[in-house]
Amino acid sequence: MDKNEKLIKRAMWFNRLSFVQIFRETMIMLFPVVLIGTIVWIISDNLLASNGFLANVFYIQQWLPERQFFKTLFNDATMITVGLLASYAAFVSAIMTTRRYRRENLIAGVCAMISYVLIFYHSVRGSQTLETRYFGAGWLIIGSLIGYVIGLIFVKWGYHFTLSDIRLGSRKLMARVLRNLKPFTISFSGAFILHTLYAVWRTFNLDAITTQNISSLIGRHSNYFLNITLSFFNTLLVWLGFAEPVNITNDAYSNEVRNNLIYALTHKSFAVPYPFTPSSLYNGFANFGGIGVTLALVIGILWVGRQNNQQEIAKLSVFPAIFNHGLPILFGSRVFLNPVYVFPFILLPIANMLIASVFIFIHAIPPIVYPVPNGTPGILIPFIGTGGDWRALLISILLVIMDIIIYIPFIKLAFAVEERLVKEQEEFQNEDK
Repeated sequence: MDKNEKLIKRAMWFNRLSFVQIFRETMIMLFPVVLIGTIVWIISDNLLASNGFLANVFYIQQWLPERQFFKTLFNDATMITVGLLASYAAFVSAIMTTRRYRRENLIAGVCAMISYVLIFYHSVRGSQTLETRYFGAGWLIIGSLIGYVIGLIFVKWGYHFTLSDIRLGSRKLMARVLRNLKPFTISFSGAFILHTLYAVWRTFNLDAITTQNISSLIGRHSNYFLNITLSFFNTLLVWLGFAEPVNITNDAYSNEVRNNLIYALTHKSFAVPYPFTPSSLYNGFANFGGIGVTLALVIGILWVGRQNNQQEIAKLSVFPAIFNHGLPILFGSRVFLNPVYVFPFILLPIANMLIASVFIFIHAIPPIVYPVPNGTPGILIPFIGTGGDWRALLISILLVIMDIIIYIPFIKLAFAVEERLVKEQEEFQNEDK
């Protein structure tokens, strides 16, 4: 048995796990929401934002006086799509779980969504607010897990309830609903307990203290080890299903960024005091196409993809990836919790940072010191951030090419695993008939 065959068998074993299967199916079902939501997001934060890359390219502010009005509309659409993705994941995951165990139940999905919203809806600080940070893609895995658990509860104590049951008539329909009251109550009670625990956590400001401590840790003077550590944990968390990465912005290192900019402007030199800030090194070289260098993944799939759906997903993901939004390809290719992609997804950004830092250290390219517009294509960030240095652009292009070449063997391996899983599922369905 060769090495690839061993890797395929191990990946197939992992993908056969019940929750992993449900999670993969949930990603497939939510792909249209993610794709449309991401495009709307780009329009809102890039085309219609005053500091957006596309807004500056097309001079939006000069010929669209009602820009802010349209931006608000697109912000709303973004919130309703990717902004509530975790709650949608709870709904889909619960239904897919009951379907997997041949007890399909729509009420389980409704219960899962209600439970998820209940857990994170609080008014313990004097105002009834819905903290949207818990509902976006960043909490995808949590929403899916809650839906999975509630689905199992309905499998054990519920009674199947499908769309076809709606035609049974009001009396039989109500009978089906009543038979699902027990699992609904159990699930809601569990969600209420979690709601209470989190309310206590917030009452004592433990969430604020935790956030403050993390911000204090990150907000210290940056160092090389911190750059690598942030990149590693950022991509690892995304691979685990916390699909929205921590945004490493200039605000966290405003003093260093400002000092670098002042030095570059006054000395006409790039021997800046802080050449390796996470906001510049990470965003400049480790984020081509989004977290995990997804631009290379998209191009790699377009290059070696053999099936129409693989090519179609990659084509649909090109536009978002150009502007550093990798969610569509991460959902469409099921990268989350995919053991085949874990190494390139996590290590390639680190490799890019290491290589770029060497070139900066030996003064082959200058460090990124100038601010870049929001949504600037990742491959152009070093070029713009260095004031138009062509060497930085060349290094970016070479890094992307390297990333594509490294991604391709893993893409082929992922396709082989996918084909085996599909074939296995088809054989199981044929036997079931």
